[in-house]
Amino acid sequence: MTAAVPAPDVDTVLGNGLRVVAVRAPVVPLAEIRLTVPHTPAAAGDVSRWQVLAACLLHGTREHDAASFDAALAGCGATLTATADARRLTVAGHTLAERLPDVLRLLADAVLRPELDDALVARQTAQTAHRLRLAADQPAAVAQDALLRHRYGKRAALWQPAPDGLGGCDAAALRALHRRHLRAGGASLVLAGDVRPDEALHQVTRTLGGWRAAEGEVRHVPPPPFGGGPLRLVRRPGAVQSLLRLAAPAVPRTDPAYPALHLANVAFGGSFSSRLARRLREEKGYAYLVASGMESVPGSSALMVEADTATEHTAAALACVREELERMCEQPPDTAEVRSAQRYAIGSTATAMAAPAALATALSNLLHVGAGADWLHRWEERLTAVRPAEVAAAARRFFAPEGFTGVVVAEGAAVDRMVRESPSPGFAVVPDPAVAV
Repeated sequence: MTAAVPAPDVDTVLGNGLRVVAVRAPVVPLAEIRLTVPHTPAAAGDVSRWQVLAACLLHGTREHDAASFDAALAGCGATLTATADARRLTVAGHTLAERLPDVLRLLADAVLRPELDDALVARQTAQTAHRLRLAADQPAAVAQDALLRHRYGKRAALWQPAPDGLGGCDAAALRALHRRHLRAGGASLVLAGDVRPDEALHQVTRTLGGWRAAEGEVRHVPPPPFGGGPLRLVRRPGAVQSLLRLAAPAVPRTDPAYPALHLANVAFGGSFSSRLARRLREEKGYAYLVASGMESVPGSSALMVEADTATEHTAAALACVREELERMCEQPPDTAEVRSAQRYAIGSTATAMAAPAALATALSNLLHVGAGADWLHRWEERLTAVRPAEVAAAARRFFAPEGFTGVVVAEGAAVDRMVRESPSPGFAVVPDPAVAV
């Protein structure tokens, strides 16, 4: 059997600890670039400061001011963007394949020698704080924030960016952050598309081989375990819809049980024809957004269920979600459902990975969570080998309602009435005294 996703042509680690993966996929004459630098936040505010560093990174270097750096990228037909979250800083972009050596030099200049001057840092700090304030008011962000706090308590503050975490974020502090944390050790660089892998590796070695290694071992600290329990109600006055967000512990992508869990998830809520979508969206009309999927971080994974529903349908939607979870345990996917899930999972992966940009992003994400560079290449083989009995076992193990916890972001009075009139709307719902949005 020939795998639909190509295997890496190069997968090696340079002497400074930078892992380089290159895949030749000459669909169009472009080379995709994904550089990921891991980070473990140690204090509240670290993530916010990393986001400021990412915002500054491509705005000039010691060799190029901002204008000449942008002009040099444009002359290569290239784009680069830098972002940061709780666990990594990522520089992503693409270039005309023939100009890859030039763009790698620009990338190295930006990562190794950014010009973090006072005016730039002050401007980007203000813009990041403004963006974080705007994002914090969005319903989805409120739900994500509440779910993290509900799962992990005070420790959740480590992984959440916040405007008030930017105190003292001046140029000197950001330069110190860059010196301490932006190191090659544990970082990965993925190149995919119309690349010549051996030549690309030579170019990377020339431009980034002198990047300093990390001091000491680069360690990912996984989030602590969490268990099932009542859902927390986060009151949002005036809201016309309710956001339901549920989570249960799962297994990481490197676990042998993951392919069976993935297929069980496809059958439950991971496709348009899944059980959850048919029940809540097509049959009942309770939710216009409903899905389930895996949330993967280094060393850990969670099974997520989400639905957005009109306030008046909140109780009924929760009851349906619980019923479908119970049905996964009592009537797990049969052979026909498993075969359908296999075809969907294999076909959707092959279709998505045909685009070099998606392939580069997927490989970068997989390396970040500890999966091998050949994980995608072997995915079809792993899915095909899963037996219906293994999917049934995964359904019973991971989809038991008692294993889930979560949050309901909703208009408070309406949900109070729901809880009062139906004390067990599928799940127990209790107020969250720490939040009133």
